[in-house]
Amino acid sequence: MDMVRNALDRRRGGTHYTDRMQRILGVCQDCGLLWHEERVTHRNGQWEMRRIDDIEPVGEVHVTPQYEKYGLTVRPRVLNRVKNLGPHFAYALNVPNTSVEVDGNVVYVRVPRPGAEHDPMVTFEQAWEIAPDIPPGSVLLGVDEEHQQLVLDLTAPSSVHAAVIGMTGSGKSTLMRTMVLSAQMVGGSQVALFDPSGGLEPVSGHPSVWRGGIFCRAEDCELGLEALASNIGRQRRGLMFVTVDEVPDLVALRPRIRDHLSRLAQAGRHAGLHLIVGAQHPLASELGSSTLRNIAVRLVGRVADPGAAYNATGRRDSGAESLRGRGDFIVVNGSTVRHFQAACPSVEMLRHWARRYPPRPPRMPVRPSGMGANRHGGGGRGLDEIPDGVVKEIRRFAAENGEAPSLNWVYRMTRERLPTGGFGRDKAQRAIDAAMEDKGS
Repeated sequence: MDMVRNALDRRRGGTHYTDRMQRILGVCQDCGLLWHEERVTHRNGQWEMRRIDDIEPVGEVHVTPQYEKYGLTVRPRVLNRVKNLGPHFAYALNVPNTSVEVDGNVVYVRVPRPGAEHDPMVTFEQAWEIAPDIPPGSVLLGVDEEHQQLVLDLTAPSSVHAAVIGMTGSGKSTLMRTMVLSAQMVGGSQVALFDPSGGLEPVSGHPSVWRGGIFCRAEDCELGLEALASNIGRQRRGLMFVTVDEVPDLVALRPRIRDHLSRLAQAGRHAGLHLIVGAQHPLASELGSSTLRNIAVRLVGRVADPGAAYNATGRRDSGAESLRGRGDFIVVNGSTVRHFQAACPSVEMLRHWARRYPPRPPRMPVRPSGMGANRHGGGGRGLDEIPDGVVKEIRRFAAENGEAPSLNWVYRMTRERLPTGGFGRDKAQRAIDAAMEDKGS
């Protein structure tokens, strides 16, 4: 044990970590797991007993914003028993809880840091400055347990779509804002924003935002997602991150949103569309198991219980139920589980961003013809089609003046040219949207 104490003290300059490691090893010894004796044969048929160490300390402690991690090398014969010692370690260390996780050939005992819930979160600026040259197609997540920048490459075949799941106070909305903000700063992609809670509004005025603003009302979100899903297969350029927060609320209010998200999840990769969906609880009932299978990456914060942790991550040993909130997350992708601290954009940064790129309402897309439904999803007479001549005149005006015409201009032009009379405000806006959308594509 002296060797362990010296190694730890050289790294941390105190006895706090050494004392905790000794207590952890003491629990293993009390449970009969620290070592065992094996009988070996020597010459002339004489037997002797040899001590075999089953658990040995790694000799270093990882300290993160939320946790201390004590490493152990554990022989396979006792691994399953060590993984179940979390409550025993917590009792010996006098902390509310601990978790045991396996990372390669090292088993870590994760101990919450005292008072860490009052420490400041990792800021967006701090995480960004670690490696500011983030490649297009990747988004910033935060800082991992080795204090290295953690990014998610959504263009990789194994991580095309992502789900952000966490209870109130987990930092879910903060993480989604970070992902959107980083995509805008990196450039090279569009961002479509759908959020009935309005949490993404501070980053919704950037020129990269699809249709110029954030979709907040449930019926508007349905119309926007329908437009994206119906355009899959048409030629388009570049990447687009489709960010949808509060998915359960949207699906409850507009059930067809589930079908649009399913379409985007299944075929979005080939069209350059990458989903980032957010919810406060697992999404299986709202999206369906087939859609969730296409969302390989799970960014999971604090959840209610082990059942919710399993449903959110698809794993029984993720430990998501023990996360502490305030940006304490794990990223799960297949067999990989990795802890990180989500980066938090400061209030000053968000205010500066909103002043530089003021949020605006989006240009509403036109519902594809032949749907047989009005804008609000009900039955009845569909919307009138916009004549091609009107679209061409609006495009000509925009080309000559550098901006779209006003609603009054559209009314006067259509009153003079069409026998049916001038367009009202709603129809004039739809005509402008159709002309500008075609012009942009």
